[in-house]
Amino acid sequence: MTQEEKLEKIKKMVLDVVKILDNKKGLNVARYEAFFASQTPEQLAKWASGIGTTIDSTIQLFELPFEECSIEQIKKAADYLNLPLEEYVWFRDKDGGPIRTRYKVPVGYVTIKRLQQMLNKKNHINTDADKRALKTGQVTGESKVGSIIEAEAYGLLSVGADDIMKELYGPRSDGYDKKADFYSQIANNGYADLSELQTDLTKHTTLRTIDTYLLASGITTDLISDNLKTPYTVQQELKNKK
Repeated sequence: MTQEEKLEKIKKMVLDVVKILDNKKGLNVARYEAFFASQTPEQLAKWASGIGTTIDSTIQLFELPFEECSIEQIKKAADYLNLPLEEYVWFRDKDGGPIRTRYKVPVGYVTIKRLQQMLNKKNHINTDADKRALKTGQVTGESKVGSIIEAEAYGLLSVGADDIMKELYGPRSDGYDKKADFYSQIANNGYADLSELQTDLTKHTTLRTIDTYLLASGITTDLISDNLKTPYTVQQELKNKK
């Protein structure tokens, strides 16, 4: 296939998809037809080589008010491009084993750049973890971005980034004791070893708070222990025995 034939194939595919997704006035089709007509073969080749790799060269559609693409249009465009909208999804269980969804579920192809940045550099996460809620010990206010959202947690779990999760859900976002231990290691050694951090569940401020609320509501919980007592009660009982 020659370069010219490749470009014609790309132009046809773009216009066919735009026609399927376009509004009733066909403004996007007219826009892309005018765009292709104004490009030299060299310019078009440069544009085509960057499709999907940069924001400026990604195909864009302009919508009229109250005329967004319908689900039927999206499905038709996906069928044209041979892109499945529903798939079985495999994910990692908390115990490490793979699990497949019972039914096919809607899927989308989205950028994973943010997750890659978090895994490699953690550059979107605030390193300040000083502002914390007095009741739970979790980061709040300006320091809240030191924590992560649920979708990012699932992403980290799915790729096996256990050590990153231990840091983000431990000294970085929950628990005064772990934070103090974490900072102490950094001050003394220049780094922190997650394996040497405290593992006592009673030191997790948020976990301890939730456990107390559940027990006070008459709800059985084994978040910390299964004896239906708060860590404080257990400590007091041990002191009284002595």
